[in-house]
Amino acid sequence: MVTEYVDPDPDPEPDLETVPPAASYPPPYAGPHPAPFDQSAGNDPPGGRGPVTAFLAAVVVVALIVGFATATLVLDARDSNPSRTSAAPGPTSPNTSPSFPRTPGTTAPSGPVDPDEGVLAGLIVKQTDVPASATVHHLPHGADLTIGTLDLCNGRFATETRRTARRQVSLTDAQGVTHLGTEAVLYSGATVGTEAVNELRSVVANCPATPVESPIGEPTATTTFRPAPDRAWPRRPSVERLAYDFVSVSTDSSGPSHAIAVYLRRGRVLMGLYFPAPDTPQIAVAGRTTIPAIVSVFQDRMAKLPARVVNR
Repeated sequence: MVTEYVDPDPDPEPDLETVPPAASYPPPYAGPHPAPFDQSAGNDPPGGRGPVTAFLAAVVVVALIVGFATATLVLDARDSNPSRTSAAPGPTSPNTSPSFPRTPGTTAPSGPVDPDEGVLAGLIVKQTDVPASATVHHLPHGADLTIGTLDLCNGRFATETRRTARRQVSLTDAQGVTHLGTEAVLYSGATVGTEAVNELRSVVANCPATPVESPIGEPTATTTFRPAPDRAWPRRPSVERLAYDFVSVSTDSSGPSHAIAVYLRRGRVLMGLYFPAPDTPQIAVAGRTTIPAIVSVFQDRMAKLPARVVNR
């Protein structure tokens, strides 16, 4: 269920890219539970499920149309998006879904809407960033603070309750396969942003080689981290980056799932970039077709955020 709220619609900064208005997300990312995608909300990355009968598929389509109608109205009222941006989820990837964020279980912070929430729309991937054959989807719960952001290795992250705004979308190809998920969040202050990435480092460093039960009701999973993939990637001095290449095996999957999750932080602003199929060709984003180059697109956007937003 998407919580209704009012967008403060702050004046956009001159150096931020905004999304043009539109008429009218994603399939069940898969952060890190890459869910790269909102798992619990049916917005996770590829899940590797087998085919269903034509009748069942028709029933599901009808249910999705009815169930996502309200979410579409809410998100459209908050965002300015190209007319091709879709609010209904597309088909999931044939690959097994990694454990990326997206299951309810986090308590949303109380208080007024964050006055800087509008900057998030300028950070995430937009329809104008991608080819005409690809589609950016709004997740049904893409702005819901009850959906987790950090969840690698089924870890526990106390800073989740100190987020003040969130926006998540996913990118699919013409067949509806998810290639990228982008999530942008605001914390209550820059020090909380620092605590969040420190929690992430700690959870990854202490991730056991045995199955870990999810604290928010997702499948129990074993996560194996490979060497950091970003040692040779270009950096932005003002943007902190953590990149994780990992393989996960969950109790509800048929086999291992390989994914890459990249986290960018500047002050109280954090972005998650989720690549559920890093071994396949990527959809071009702003003309960039490799993971390092795509990450650079979002690093540049983070670097342009005004100090008054990131240092609050």
